[in-house]
Amino acid sequence: MKKELIKTNFFEAVNGEWLDQAVIPGDQPSISAFLELHLGIEKTLMDLTSTWEKDPSNLNDNLKKFIILYQMTKDFDKRNELGTKPFEVILNKINKLTSLKELDQAFVDLTLESIETPFGFAVMQDFMNSNNQVLYFGASNLFLPDTSYYKDEKTKAQMIGLFSQSTKQLLTLFGFSEEESTKLLSDALAFDELLVPVTKSSVEKADYVKMYNPLTKEEVLKLTTNFNLIKHAETLVKQPIDQLIITNLDFINAFDNIINDNNFELIKSWMIISNVFRFSSDLTDEIRVAGGAFRRALSGTKEAQSKEKFAFYQAYNRFSQIVGLYYGENYFGPVAKQDVKTMVFEMIDVYKERITNNTWLNEKTKEKAIKKLSTLTVHVGYPDELPPYYNQFEIKGYEQGSDLIQEKLAVTRILTEYDFNKYNKAPNKNIWGMPASMVNAYYSPTNNQIVFPAAILQRPYYSLDQTPSENYGGIGAVMAHEISHAFDNNGAKFDETGSLNNWWTESDLEAFNQKAKDMITLFDGVETGFGPCNGTLTVSENIADSGGLRCALEASRKGNHHSLDEFFQNWARVWRNKSSLQYSQLLLRVDVHGPSILRANMQLSNLPEFQEFYQVSSEDKMYLPKEKMVSIW
Repeated sequence: MKKELIKTNFFEAVNGEWLDQAVIPGDQPSISAFLELHLGIEKTLMDLTSTWEKDPSNLNDNLKKFIILYQMTKDFDKRNELGTKPFEVILNKINKLTSLKELDQAFVDLTLESIETPFGFAVMQDFMNSNNQVLYFGASNLFLPDTSYYKDEKTKAQMIGLFSQSTKQLLTLFGFSEEESTKLLSDALAFDELLVPVTKSSVEKADYVKMYNPLTKEEVLKLTTNFNLIKHAETLVKQPIDQLIITNLDFINAFDNIINDNNFELIKSWMIISNVFRFSSDLTDEIRVAGGAFRRALSGTKEAQSKEKFAFYQAYNRFSQIVGLYYGENYFGPVAKQDVKTMVFEMIDVYKERITNNTWLNEKTKEKAIKKLSTLTVHVGYPDELPPYYNQFEIKGYEQGSDLIQEKLAVTRILTEYDFNKYNKAPNKNIWGMPASMVNAYYSPTNNQIVFPAAILQRPYYSLDQTPSENYGGIGAVMAHEISHAFDNNGAKFDETGSLNNWWTESDLEAFNQKAKDMITLFDGVETGFGPCNGTLTVSENIADSGGLRCALEASRKGNHHSLDEFFQNWARVWRNKSSLQYSQLLLRVDVHGPSILRANMQLSNLPEFQEFYQVSSEDKMYLPKEKMVSIW
């Protein structure tokens, strides 16, 4: 530890040696504590896959399917032999469309196979009634990652130029002529431009409650006279519908002005280019590398994944929950699982105490908040149940005349039919949103549930070999962070059942909103070394970090072996990160999480115990006056 930096830059004081030595992998835009764990698990799973491939006889049926798909994805000789021929089935479906009416007629089939169209449906939990699932409708994404890229003409020209260059190279590999490529690109960009004014920015999307906009069947019909949206919706869910939840009212209000016969050629070109990118990874190695060029340029990633790694992920991503369950059951011991569960419920109890002793909430709101905590469900390690659709997968292999695009279309149809079949039914809350082998954790506001996959439960976040204070500063703070999401600016709008419901008194809600604004002010415009932080974009995660840190610290102090130094150091350690400039700048525009250096430094500066323990004074850069500190939970 560089002790001379403790009061200047605690992030660097703790992580300085690591920062000096850390090397960003060529196929990654950054290296971090998260990624280090991910790379270790990646090696474990790839080694397992190689072992399974040699003798799959003892594997369950779904792992055997995974191995068959893996044998297809890694056979680049066969992929090169097939060239772009497998894509012809997609291209023919789009090319035969000559009018908006014909697109209207083909829409359901295209949707079931997830062939890119400019808009689409998704079945998700109803914000107003979390025990039901309803149909949402929205537009596709823009070519650039965020609307902010389009607002500055210089930035826009640079990014569109980069996109155009990589797209033309890709179209050439698909066999399009120079003339065809130029027209396709020009038309597609023109359609993309039509979507820009009716697309939400990352900041707007971060307030996800505003994406819940119910419109009646009649209202939708009036706004979409050029396309039979309601008929398609009812066909997909196989029952009548009364309303759609619109994620962006601006788009549906402008629907007929954008989706019309005059713009059909633009739409068609947009579909060709969007699907060229979507399916490029399923073809030759040269095409899959070219298909990722724009994304790598945006993030500053120096090279594409190796063939071996890419082939693994192409199969793994299709069977992630299956492989993840094996990982969780075999690499996460029962002792650790019980220890982690104990920590989670300990953290919930601490949170209850903090709310009980809260000085700015009245008793009625406290009771509701504690009720929400008491009904919070916790999942640790690996799920008890997997989605049933894996049993329907049937991987045929090249010897049966199949190819990777046929496999993708077949599997996607099963997945989309499964999703649409959930309409108007209660959700299965035992199904996880990520595999046990993913280094992450999450809180679901509609389930009022937190999930900690086995993969994150490793050093520096957690280890039976670490001190209790280190574990509290790592996984303890992550646990409390996820609990805090139940009470961030979004999660606080949902009640204990996971439904959108204002359970606050008017005065408490006003006080909370003011504290959220104070948190925005605390982070907004703070320099990171690669640009200023956006306090509005990151407010929900900053609230969760702040609450999580305070709650974990209190839990640590209750123990017999509490050490503030160990706690604070591990908090900074888990946020160690080294990124390319491009990736850092991209995240400032689109990521709801604050930059790592601020998650470490600003959250600690905002903590009186940190200031007191290290005797930080007004002359020090880590100093924050108490009147500027923001404490919510």
